Amino acid sequence: MKCLLFLSFNNGLLHNSIYNSLSDLCESIGQLIEDEELDVGKEKVPTFRHLKKYLSEHDDYVGRFSNGTWYHIQLHPVF
Repeated sequence: MKCLLFLSFNNGLLHNSIYNSLSDLCESIGQLIEDEELDVGKEKVPTFRHLKKYLSEHDDYVGRFSNGTWYHIQLHPVF
């Protein structure tokens, strides 16, 4: 199942990526937390299982990091 990740960084930079699986997307979010030098234990990032269940019932998911960066996840097809 392909997924779209849209990021809006706190400095105004926007970025989007398409992933081949939800697990790949979750790994990318974990890497982003490290890259942004945030504490993974303090960030309220959903687990793979939570996201999979949530997205089976909803069209998309929106989350926010403690530094103001927010992200939007949507399953393919998105257009």
